[in-house]
Amino acid sequence: MSSGGQSLIPQGPRPLNPQDPYHVSRQNGPQPIGMSSQYDARDPYYPTLGAPGAHSYTDDGGANQGFYANNMGYEHDNQSRQLLMSGQQGPNDQYYAQGNQNYITGNHAYGTQNAAYPAAGATASGVAENDSLVRYNEATGEKGAATGASRPKSRKWLWWIIGAIVLICVILAAVLGGVLGSRSANNDDDNNNNTSSPESSVGSGKPVSNIASAWPSNVMDAASKAASNGKKDNLAYTGTDPYGNPIFIKEANTNKPSKGQQVGSCGKDPWKATNNLNNGRPGHPRLIAPQYLWDCLESKISNDAYLTVWNYTIFQNATEWLNEKPVTYDVDGGLTLSGILDVSRIVQQRLKAWAYAWRLTKDTKYKDRAFQEMSVAAGNTSQPFGNGATRWNPDHFLDTAEMIAAYAFAYDWMYDAWDDQQKSYIVDWIVTYGLQQGMNMYNDGSAWWSQPASGNGNWNCVCNGGLVFGALAIQNDVQGDAKNTTNSILQTALNNAKENCMRGVYQDGTWSETPNYWYFGTNGHARMLSALMTATGSDQGLMAKNKNWYKTGDFHMYVTGNAGLFHYGDNGPNKFSTTANQLFLFSQQSGNPVYALFQRDRADAAADPLSMFWYDTSSTGGFYNGLPLDRHFDNKEGNWVSMRSSWTDMTGNYIAMKSSNMTGHQTHGDLDAGDFVIDALGTRFVGEYGSDNYLSKNYFASEDDGADRWKYFRKGTQGQNTIVIGQENQNASCQPANKFESSNDAQSGDLNYSPGEQSTALFVTDMSQCYSQPSGSVKRGIRFLNGRRQVLLQDEIKKTGKEIQWRVQTNATVSLSKDKKTATLKIKQINDPNASKDPLTAKIDEVTMLATITSPKDATFAVGPAYDKGKSEPNYYYGANDIPPQDKDDNGQPIQPEVLDYEVSVLSITLDGNSDANIQVWWQPQYPESSKSDQATPKNVALDQWSLTSH
Repeated sequence: MSSGGQSLIPQGPRPLNPQDPYHVSRQNGPQPIGMSSQYDARDPYYPTLGAPGAHSYTDDGGANQGFYANNMGYEHDNQSRQLLMSGQQGPNDQYYAQGNQNYITGNHAYGTQNAAYPAAGATASGVAENDSLVRYNEATGEKGAATGASRPKSRKWLWWIIGAIVLICVILAAVLGGVLGSRSANNDDDNNNNTSSPESSVGSGKPVSNIASAWPSNVMDAASKAASNGKKDNLAYTGTDPYGNPIFIKEANTNKPSKGQQVGSCGKDPWKATNNLNNGRPGHPRLIAPQYLWDCLESKISNDAYLTVWNYTIFQNATEWLNEKPVTYDVDGGLTLSGILDVSRIVQQRLKAWAYAWRLTKDTKYKDRAFQEMSVAAGNTSQPFGNGATRWNPDHFLDTAEMIAAYAFAYDWMYDAWDDQQKSYIVDWIVTYGLQQGMNMYNDGSAWWSQPASGNGNWNCVCNGGLVFGALAIQNDVQGDAKNTTNSILQTALNNAKENCMRGVYQDGTWSETPNYWYFGTNGHARMLSALMTATGSDQGLMAKNKNWYKTGDFHMYVTGNAGLFHYGDNGPNKFSTTANQLFLFSQQSGNPVYALFQRDRADAAADPLSMFWYDTSSTGGFYNGLPLDRHFDNKEGNWVSMRSSWTDMTGNYIAMKSSNMTGHQTHGDLDAGDFVIDALGTRFVGEYGSDNYLSKNYFASEDDGADRWKYFRKGTQGQNTIVIGQENQNASCQPANKFESSNDAQSGDLNYSPGEQSTALFVTDMSQCYSQPSGSVKRGIRFLNGRRQVLLQDEIKKTGKEIQWRVQTNATVSLSKDKKTATLKIKQINDPNASKDPLTAKIDEVTMLATITSPKDATFAVGPAYDKGKSEPNYYYGANDIPPQDKDDNGQPIQPEVLDYEVSVLSITLDGNSDANIQVWWQPQYPESSKSDQATPKNVALDQWSLTSH
């Protein structure tokens, strides 16, 4: 019991009362976490926060468990559908609205895979039509629109949409955009370089209202009390918007980020570290959270608001998952395609939560259910699960690695719960189905992910990370051949990770693949790093291999826009235990509180037990106070820029552009030099498709020029927001020359911060090499205008003699003026494409963006659907006949090579290329109020002459 008085850990099982509506499982439909009165303070059995009592599971012969869905294939989650991506990615698959009629909700229960709301979900009861006068992109009868689209029939898995709306452990009750409150009395805001305010502020001017709390009132009360006990920050938000962004409250601590004293009374680790890989910490637990950290956890929870609400969420999940049936051996696309990766992740998510719950309560129901899950996935029951020693599918070793980590969590954290026979079983399963399989692949050379040419990405980090994690879990408890295997794995996998996984982060912090694969790769790395430190006393030289690794925290923050990630390349919705909570560990180890402060208020922070040990409770303040608005990530392999008007006003403007070499990204990139996104007024107007169907023929075979990958609509240049010349793809191997300038504004502690009228940033790229043209022939620039209220996009293209097409992909409904020089883009609803069945639709007050051609005089817009519903294929601008013949799926049917998205429009400008071209498009968010400067046509200044003061 902490000094705070009230214990926040469940004190044992509660008798089941069949008359208690809080204990009638699913009687009247599922209750979302945070909305359920299961933990209502009026309940006399629960004076403290914790898990509900008795639950039962009845084996009905191994019926399918829930929806695994969203398996993006070879490495991540094989999805064959997604829309223009505009949302925060996280492991959840739904969000909840309470007290706000702008959200359409239904009553479908989905989400046994859901990290935060395992028992409940909501779907769209229909899709509202956008009744504005539009030419394209009116809502159809299909589920989708705005950021979602119709779902093609899938073979076995429900294909999940990308795009973006992910919420973990939060209830949303606000329309997109805005922040609450004004500057707090304790702000430290002396770091704004442009103090003169523009004539009108950036953003919609419509703060969010009618916000419901993300947690029940008694949980919020306990969080407030914990913050008071520990003299630490209270929760800075009450919920998140549909993109996972926190809706900050005026009481939030907006001081500059700093680190003080940790809460609780953990003291020093009693073990004197040996720093010896083969002679580490004795006993258990030894992975991530040794016993002394568990001993002080209740005290920490009682003195920290964030730990309080996270603990609540973890227990909700752990208890709900007791009702779910064990996983089934469901193979997606083939054992060497997507395999059983989702199955492995479900097992890991469950075992980790149950191990956490057992460790704090010693309630045997968690232990019993965990062993049942492990027995099934080890083929030790009558329920079939794979074959022999390869039942964890080493041919797709991600599956095996994630399963190893799952069993390692259960073995180590629940060690005291197992009897000797159970321990023997678990160790044997880890060695036989996991470690030995990895050693075999290293010995016979089939571990392709360990090779230098293919090792700098998520595969290497996850595969080696799982092997090291499992070996560390059991190394003190094995002898003979098993001991030899464990020791060999530790040496081999760790050394290989040092040389390969550690190359996954470039010198500037950019992840080598894509923003979404950052989650999977850095998550696997973080588990390995943390386990090495607690089990052996050091990282064994891992971090010394890349001194810039922790900069990847900056990458994640800046690639996160107001309406989700800048989703270049292959991207899909996260799920299960894939979160950004490794930022907590990176903050802890680097001493930079900004990473922790950024992540703690995000939608995906709450449901992961690792957050309870990685989060540095000494972190305080607002991550944004003093944080520059712009950043150029200038590594040549992944050159890109991020520019915004505010870190806290999500109705403000965000633009990002990428222009770099398009090879060396583990075959996850696009032909996308000059590609960009624009967020404004609380949503995304220019967006990204993300992945195509991972099962498409030769999708990952090569990234060389002419490769089949580039023939697919979403991967070639025609599927990007850039220039197409001569109806041809860009060159994959090219090196654009880029220039970046910024007024170097950093946000103050004002939640309503708006940059000064002189504030701006610009990015210019010479893409000539990507089109086989002489230097200076094809250039593109993007910049803010009028105090970051508007955006200017300009292209300068020398005479080519070939047709030039300027292309933009948008989810907005689009209408054109009579002269076709102004396009009006309108959005009044967004969808949750991460919902595991039907999209959940969120209405928003209609917002409008104008795109106006100011040069050349004879240029006009055209607009058309990106996909042809009648033909069930994209409207190819070129190359429609080049798609290779497809393989067949498990049912003998040809694989649909293209993800179909009937709600996306392509806005284009076409020129004949017979003269030099200067294309200038002026992007104007339509704010509630406008200023004279908003009406002023921007100057036409040559890109070489662009400067901070040129406009």
